[in-house]
Amino acid sequence: MSHDCISQRKDVWTGVGTTLENRQIADSTWKISIEAPEFAARVASGKFVMLRLVAGDDPLLGRPFAIYDADKTSGRVEVVYAVVGKGTKRLTALRPGDQLRLWGPLGNGWGVAQREKAPKNLVLVAGGVGNAPFYLLIKEQLEAAKKDPANAPKITYVFGARSAERLSCVEEFRALGVDVRIATEDGSAGTKGFVTDALPEILPEDVDPADVQLLCCGPSPMLRALAKYSAARGFECWTSLESPMACGLGICFSCVVDWKTDDGTWDYKRTCIDGPVFDASRLRWD
Repeated sequence: MSHDCISQRKDVWTGVGTTLENRQIADSTWKISIEAPEFAARVASGKFVMLRLVAGDDPLLGRPFAIYDADKTSGRVEVVYAVVGKGTKRLTALRPGDQLRLWGPLGNGWGVAQREKAPKNLVLVAGGVGNAPFYLLIKEQLEAAKKDPANAPKITYVFGARSAERLSCVEEFRALGVDVRIATEDGSAGTKGFVTDALPEILPEDVDPADVQLLCCGPSPMLRALAKYSAARGFECWTSLESPMACGLGICFSCVVDWKTDDGTWDYKRTCIDGPVFDASRLRWD
């Protein structure tokens, strides 16, 4: 699909943004800030953006990234990304003033998981760069709480990584004023172990499952463990998938996942347009 065709969708913007800042914030983790006012005006939490370098054609395709933050006033958009291949390695070379192409915001976002009445306990669980889609969500939740404080949920943010060197943006989340819990596999920060090891203290056995909602993003093994944990406890759980994508617009079918239909049979959903946020109980994990 051409960029002209993409731009005809009123909810999606395609164009060139300007790099404002691009710096390493943890081991193999970077944050890039981009000036793109028209894009920022359309953003909602949980949606993603396709980024592509303007110069050259290697890599040819754009890459999907969760949107960490967006300021509609300044037009500033922030993306947290892990350096895992050629595309993200080249992304680290961008300097202030350099341009890159954006199209989005794409996907359904966290709005698909929104209840008519907020849960008493909203638990956000992130692993690695799975922290990216939660920062803007918390800001939205805090803004909504100002309008209806009596029904505002208690927000707990649980962040897991291999070691303290892999933790990113922790102080930014703490500055929002939510309860932040850390888990590292080597025990160098927070609870030693996985994010699931930090949950019993947050969600004791006597908590009413109807009062709990888990939102998760991170590596597939972590999401699988959280889906099974939630099912066993009777918790509602939604996951934001990090599926590989080529187009971001549902054309290539490279990001399909198994989805349980209402009649119990299995079908396929495209992560880029049907997700990336899905009800964890309706995905095939085994």
